[in-house]
Amino acid sequence: MISALFGLASALGLGAADFMARFSSRALGAPLTYGVVLLVGAVGATIWLLASGAVLVWSPFGCTIAVIHGVSVSVMCILLYMGLARGPIAVVAPIVATHPALVLAVNVLMGMRPSAIQWAAMVTVLAGGILIARSAEAGPDHSKASRTTLLIAFGACLAYVAIVLTAQVGTPLIGEFQTMWIGRWAGLAFIALILLVQQAKLRVPSEWLPFVGLQGGLDALGYFAFLAGANTAAPYITMVVASAFSVVTVLLAKLIIHEPVSKTQWAAIAVIAAGTAVLSAT
Repeated sequence: MISALFGLASALGLGAADFMARFSSRALGAPLTYGVVLLVGAVGATIWLLASGAVLVWSPFGCTIAVIHGVSVSVMCILLYMGLARGPIAVVAPIVATHPALVLAVNVLMGMRPSAIQWAAMVTVLAGGILIARSAEAGPDHSKASRTTLLIAFGACLAYVAIVLTAQVGTPLIGEFQTMWIGRWAGLAFIALILLVQQAKLRVPSEWLPFVGLQGGLDALGYFAFLAGANTAAPYITMVVASAFSVVTVLLAKLIIHEPVSKTQWAAIAVIAAGTAVLSAT
């Protein structure tokens, strides 16, 4: 029961934060938006670290992987936020959610031997991604923007693969929490470098502070819930439930901004969610 609750909290937190990125990224730009979101998470993780008295493991290789992990998270979220700002959400979020199939493909290249069920789930997820990409409707004046949005979404998906793979390497060495803590500060430094190169104004209008602060809190909640679920008696249940974050994002887009979602897109979302759940559980 507790594993499922952690998974649900993760899906709701990440899904809601991604939906909010649609608006904050349009107003502030993706790098600045995620910089603020990341700052909330980094400060929150540091407070938790100090309060809990957790012991840090100083493994040079593990810490290096954690830095790479954090930069990968930043790249993924910037691309995701850019894609969500452009829309449609019902295309961008599910494409990013196909990443478990690519993770499994990389693991196969590294010597892993998937079961027949895993092969079937991987093919299902990839088929869902192709279906939803082909379902994107674009008129003559928007065809170029639509192709750009798809490329951004696929780029975010690839960056998500890097996130999972670096987590697989780093967490056995220094633990889940320390990987996240180092990664958040490394990602924040990476975002600061991007903003410096862009010579962007590091200012969030006061009217946007509550919105982005809530977005950062939901993002941190989703991440913390996922890690907490990974330490329960049934971590695979957490991963299965948490994999529905993209469905949460699409549902919010449908309910709040009334974004049109075709029957084909609903079918593709269901296929991706089902395949991802199988891959997460096996």
